[in-house]
Order: sequence, then structure tokens, then C-alpha cells
Amino acid sequence: MRIRTALISIVMPGLGQLLNLQYIKAITFLIIEHFINRLSHINQALYLDMNGLHKEALAVVNYEFAMFYPGFYVLVVLDAVINTKETKDTKFIYWFILSGMLGTMGIIYSRLITIPVFTVGFSMAVLMLIGTFHCSKNN
Repeated sequence: MRIRTALISIVMPGLGQLLNLQYIKAITFLIIEHFINRLSHINQALYLDMNGLHKEALAVVNYEFAMFYPGFYVLVVLDAVINTKETKDTKFIYWFILSGMLGTMGIIYSRLITIPVFTVGFSMAVLMLIGTFHCSKNN
């Protein structure tokens, strides 16, 4: 259940809360996610980045709002994983903290990264999945 919740939350922050039957929280997170995503132009940057237009992708991003996205994204996924109520061990949280830090540092140093938007997002998702698998394995 936990791994499925994490995968769904990674696809779209807020959907894991729907799976956990937390409807108000899910709707709130979905609205906030769309608000931050729209203001930071992350989807447009991802589209350009995946089509090889890396410099254009970086030029489109509004960094003032993009800096909030990794932390929010990680906390929403972590909330969904924790609220599956299948865990007593909280050591897996460090993977999520590392993911949020990597995402923020990735935005700061995005000009130095090849395929910046995809690489940072994919790295964050991998770290969150490692944390979720670590949590599932220990319980």
C-alpha cells in the first residue's frame, strides 16, 4: 500500500492523499501544487528540457516560485507515505529530506546540470522511492 501511495503522489502531489481518503487535504495540496507549478512555469520548462532546448527551459523558469516546489513536493509525498499508517520506524524520512535538499540545490545550480529540469526531478523521485522502499522493508 505504501509503495503504491508514494508512486501516485510522485506522479501528482495530492493524489496520495486521495488514496488515503483525506479529501480536503488532497484538494488543498492539488490546488497549491497547480498554483506553484503555474507560477514557476515548471511544466513549460520540462517540455522544453525534454525536447533538447535546455537553455530555453532555464530561461522560462521563475526561480522565485520554483524554489518552493521541491520542498512542497517532498512534504506532500512524505505526508501521503506517513499517513498510510503502516510504519513505526521513521528513519526513512532522511531520504525525503535528502530529496528536498537535492531539489533545491538542483534549482540553484541548474545552469551547471545537463538536462536540468528532468535530471533534478528524476533524482528527487528516485530518492523518495528509495526512502519508501526502505520504510516498507523495515516494517
